[in-house]
Amino acid sequence: MSATSFAAREAAFAQVSREAERLRNTKLLDLFAADAGRAETFTLSAPHLIADFSKQRIDAGAITALTALARAADFDGWRSKLFSGERVNNTEGRAAKHWALRITDPPGGDNDITRVLDRMHDFAHDIAESGDYDAIIHLGIGGSDLGPRLVLDALKAYRRPHLQVRFAANVDGADIVDAIEGLDPKRTLLIVASKTFTTQETLANAEYVRAWGPKRIAAATAAPEKAVAWGVAADDVFPFWDWVGGRYSLWSSVSLVCEIALTHGVFFRMLEGAHELDEHFRTAPFAQNLPALSAAIQMWNREALGHGSYAVIPYAERLRLLPAYMQQLEMESNGKRVTRDGEAIARSACAVTWGAAGTNAQHSFFQLLHQGVDEIPVEFIVNASDQEGPPAHRAKVYANALAQARALMVGKASSEPHRAFPGNRASTLMAIDALSPEALGALLAFFEHRTFAQAVFAGINPFDQFGVELGKEMANQLLPALEGGDVPEGVDASTAAWLGRLR
Repeated sequence: MSATSFAAREAAFAQVSREAERLRNTKLLDLFAADAGRAETFTLSAPHLIADFSKQRIDAGAITALTALARAADFDGWRSKLFSGERVNNTEGRAAKHWALRITDPPGGDNDITRVLDRMHDFAHDIAESGDYDAIIHLGIGGSDLGPRLVLDALKAYRRPHLQVRFAANVDGADIVDAIEGLDPKRTLLIVASKTFTTQETLANAEYVRAWGPKRIAAATAAPEKAVAWGVAADDVFPFWDWVGGRYSLWSSVSLVCEIALTHGVFFRMLEGAHELDEHFRTAPFAQNLPALSAAIQMWNREALGHGSYAVIPYAERLRLLPAYMQQLEMESNGKRVTRDGEAIARSACAVTWGAAGTNAQHSFFQLLHQGVDEIPVEFIVNASDQEGPPAHRAKVYANALAQARALMVGKASSEPHRAFPGNRASTLMAIDALSPEALGALLAFFEHRTFAQAVFAGINPFDQFGVELGKEMANQLLPALEGGDVPEGVDASTAAWLGRLR
């Protein structure tokens, strides 16, 4: 980053900080009282999504300052680089083209992406319609596990009823034992999803299941030659590319399990919904760009107002895995301490992301949200369409979501301190237009682009993840000692003692 661009961004952030100080002690209710049109002004739409930011501590001055910061950080330029396939992942010399997987009718027609999609479709049809399979075991970890697991949970209404799907990710043996329990190996498909096909946890689980004797084995990987060497038939290896990061890989052959387990065309519809959101992010100006403005407000809460975490609460049971998915997407992408050029960053690039599904969460940590010392902004997500289950439950889930957002803002006065709620706590309420494949695709693409926008504002590369590697390297160094070998030289006394206790 040039000295000029760094200075421009710091000057812009200084203005953001001044706006935050102006608003820091402002009551949210006073902002509504001063502007009758506030709810409409701060509600934005994108394909399949609508988000109400009116309960955030922002006003026109704050938005002006955040817009200037986006300009100083060259948001438009970096967005253009992402969609033109430039090497925005500079530390690994790669583009980040996960969005290209969602162009379901690419210019020029046939290409590598559509060829893989066609192969996935044909394979899925053969497996699902053959009558030879009762179950699929999908093995991956991180993005190779969380993405497909979330998709199949969210789109349960679109599942093929005759196929069980089991997942295993943890190298704790209980996970893989549970995955095969009660299944007939001769009626089971094993799918191994690993970008490098070297992931310790995934291969350990895969070797165990292979020895169990599944009827067929398939693989999704960016290293197809390694999958073939391991024993997967070449025709059953479905490649993806090194420009697809693991936590962005659910759009690739990593979701082969989704293509099989979901009914015909559902996975394709999810890609289409994501592409619609891509086009919104690619073309909408900053102030009307839902992922970009949401990213700016997250940064505003975190860096200008000092709220170091936020809670994501889907009021939809089918989206119960979304908080876990978001933890990896945001914190693995933006949990960085240096800029793209290796300089120390002046402020963090992401908050601590956490949460759980409402209404369950209300009976858990909402006590902290309402009466704890720290203000923790909340992102509520609801499904605005018809829902599964008893019709009367629909109104109840909406009432709870709306009430929690209002209670955080309004609070409650009481002469008894234990019964007083301070209120004046920020939240965003977002809705998807239906729990459909298109809306799910748009929602997940929204979160990806918001993560990228936050990285642009902070000046970091969100597409590498070197922070996950050191512990894995050390685990490989310690493993021989736990399998009966010698304790490695130079190991600290505490680790050496625990090696002795656990082997």
